[in-house]
Amino acid sequence: MKWITHQTAAVTLGVALHMPLAGLAALCGGAILPDVLDQRMARLAVTRGGRQRLFNAVHRGTTHWFGWWLTLCAVAFSGAGVNGSVKDVCLGLGLGGLSHVLLDMLTPSGVPLGPLRRRPALSLKICATGSLGELCLLVAMVAAAWLFLREDVLELARMFSRAAMF
Repeated sequence: MKWITHQTAAVTLGVALHMPLAGLAALCGGAILPDVLDQRMARLAVTRGGRQRLFNAVHRGTTHWFGWWLTLCAVAFSGAGVNGSVKDVCLGLGLGGLSHVLLDMLTPSGVPLGPLRRRPALSLKICATGSLGELCLLVAMVAAAWLFLREDVLELARMFSRAAMF
């Protein structure tokens, strides 16, 4: 999935859950964090094949295993040593990463079933990244958010406009 799809899903989820701004911002970051981490790992390694080839080798590996993101959500929910804004950020990152993995599960490449191997992968094969199917999914998310969460979206826009004034 493209980043815009991941972040749209995250914002929609955050609005639906009435998350505070810190949690919503973390959700947006967490929604792309698995891919960002894969890109960072590819940059750190030096290979003759180039960065894109290495990215393809590591992408949708351990960062796309749902267990890490579920654990982060569980830590935030349990309150184990975290509270307040830290809890909101941990929950936002966890839910954002989890939403990323769930969306990538819809693609033919899927996501790994375990933390250390890319295969076997779980794939629902509903739409490919950048396809018309992904665009339809994105449009459906925006339409559903507007239809069911219109007042919440408008309130969020008002909050951002008030915050921008200061």
